Amino acid sequence: MASSDALNAIDETYPTFLSLCAELAGQGAGQGEQGAVLITLVGSGGRGQAAGRRAWALADGTLRGTLTLGSCADGQLRREVEAVQESGSGRLVSLNLGSGDDYEFGLTCSGNVTAQLTPMSPGHPLWAWLAARREAGEDVQVFTPLGDGAGPTWARSAAGDLSPQAVPDEAKAFTEQRPAPPTFLIVGADPVAPPMAKMARTLGLRVVVTDDQAGRMTPAHLPDAHERLIVPAGHDLLLPDLKPGDGVVVLSHNYAHELSVLGRVLGGPASYVALVASRRRGQALVRFMAETGTPPDALAHLRTPAGLDLGLSSPAGIALSVLSEYVQTVRGAGAQPLSERVE
Repeated sequence: MASSDALNAIDETYPTFLSLCAELAGQGAGQGEQGAVLITLVGSGGRGQAAGRRAWALADGTLRGTLTLGSCADGQLRREVEAVQESGSGRLVSLNLGSGDDYEFGLTCSGNVTAQLTPMSPGHPLWAWLAARREAGEDVQVFTPLGDGAGPTWARSAAGDLSPQAVPDEAKAFTEQRPAPPTFLIVGADPVAPPMAKMARTLGLRVVVTDDQAGRMTPAHLPDAHERLIVPAGHDLLLPDLKPGDGVVVLSHNYAHELSVLGRVLGGPASYVALVASRRRGQALVRFMAETGTPPDALAHLRTPAGLDLGLSSPAGIALSVLSEYVQTVRGAGAQPLSERVE
């Protein structure tokens, strides 16, 4: 079972927002100007609203980010942003998303959310610092000071390092635990690996691919891999350190590599271990491992054939099937159609 931190780490909105900051900073948006306002959702009383989502209100009136409140609160939000832009001072605001009665008729959102509006720039060094910490696989805490006149968002790494230009004040702040992203290890760079790496990265996972075939371990073949572990042909494959919440998918179709990798990861901390193979081949490999001393409780964690039955057999279809099963396993979800769920 994954830890709560691992569960919270499966969220692509955080790295997406950090990428947006880099994009806007590269374009010069909000740098050195008083017009950029950071919108941070710090309290969620509405349906489907997640605290910690953020957006930028730029000087030209554009809203960019991972926070979407819809038209229900748009007018109020823009008025509050304009007030912050005029005063140059942050403020804590409550946004009304609509009435519960209207929500029941499907006419609007419902509830109230609380947001801190902070005069801040996408070019502030905090965002590049957070992106670097995430890339390095470090846990961080992000602090958003609350209230009228509150200071800029700042952060602290697990090692205690402060973000650039930080003005530490935890007395009244919205605090987020941002754990390192789960690692999704792909063993073998076969045709399923590129779409699987792309989908896993889109989910916010840290993608590592390991193989001994250098010709297919190129950036051009695997542009979405964060890390590529290459060894000379015939050598044991390299593996990263794994933790609860991580996933391992073996695609190598090479018995030596399959046995070596599975022998090292089964019984370890990874929450999901799967072998992409036919049922007959997978069962044969499991029998061999059992006969050669692999404990039954370790083998019980191996998923083979890998994935959920989506009726797809293309590389992208297999990737989607396997990633769906990974998320189902780590999140403990039922994977039933939402239309059939009784609330």
